[in-house]
Amino acid sequence: RNLPDPWIIARLVTGITVSVLLTCAVGLAWRSAPDGHRGDGSEARLALERRAGLVATLVEAALVMLVTSLALTLLIADRLTGSIRGALCAWGVLSSVEGGFAAVWTSALAATACALWVVLHRLDLRLHTPRLTRCKLLAALVVAPIVWLDLAATARFVFTLDRSVIASCCSSTVDPRIAAFGAADVGPTRTLLALLALVAAVAAVAAAMWVGRAPGARSAWTAAASSIAACALSLPAVVHYVAPHVYQAPHFCPFCLLRSDAAGIGWPLFGAIFVGTALGVGLGVAEATRSASGEPQEVSALQRPLARWVAVAWTTALVIAAYPVARFALASHGASLFGLDGLWTGS
Repeated sequence: RNLPDPWIIARLVTGITVSVLLTCAVGLAWRSAPDGHRGDGSEARLALERRAGLVATLVEAALVMLVTSLALTLLIADRLTGSIRGALCAWGVLSSVEGGFAAVWTSALAATACALWVVLHRLDLRLHTPRLTRCKLLAALVVAPIVWLDLAATARFVFTLDRSVIASCCSSTVDPRIAAFGAADVGPTRTLLALLALVAAVAAVAAAMWVGRAPGARSAWTAAASSIAACALSLPAVVHYVAPHVYQAPHFCPFCLLRSDAAGIGWPLFGAIFVGTALGVGLGVAEATRSASGEPQEVSALQRPLARWVAVAWTTALVIAAYPVARFALASHGASLFGLDGLWTGS
């Protein structure tokens, strides 16, 4: 009953296609991995490189489709709000189905895993000998199950959707729960969270710039850890602090940020956070292979442009998140949103 929707069909097709691509990649990787240590110029090495190149093509195509799949899952949930009573945004649709949110998180996890694999592949291409080829092929065996899990979560979400249910809207479930966060001292608590996220994001930018200037173990691992910390803090900060400034009301739903009445600010914001986190961790992945690669200068050569992308991504996230806060401050002549009388009590 859910299949006639073209968005749902598109999501299932992309999910199945990605799974087929990764299954083919696993088959090639499994047959090629035992020969991955060969470093001579033999015919076997050339055959290995061709198979490894085909695996890389499959995984890179899967990465693009996984990012598309994640967007499709969110679009499906948003478009179905008109079909499910009580759902005002994607939150209502996802919460109406057991495992609805899992379909989003598994897609994000699978896309991250593929992105990290691509970083490893790009490093392997830089090396003069295929010392990382076997490691890269074995890593594909780890990525594939995550992609299969994503397909299973998506299928569960799609086939258990029931348009006859009455869903809970974000205003009745999310807002009251989050409004209680730091209820005794609402403003300072949320402001502290936002400041911590700001510091973490700035630290991620600074660490990435450090890698760009001086690639090495300390700078790369610092950048990776900073990106993870920035992600862990920025997501709740967006919900608790940025979102209310976008709505100029005590509304905390992250999915409403994807809608046109919020100017779709969530798409570039969450996209920048994803890129900054994935590539930041990618710096650590590249650093972990420095000794095994046998060519540390090539690791550094890869880390420099990667670090620039990390810095750009986190800077972009900072600018986008700061815009609605600055806009409100200018419109209210510097008044604090959290200090407005009656705003958080509904009076």
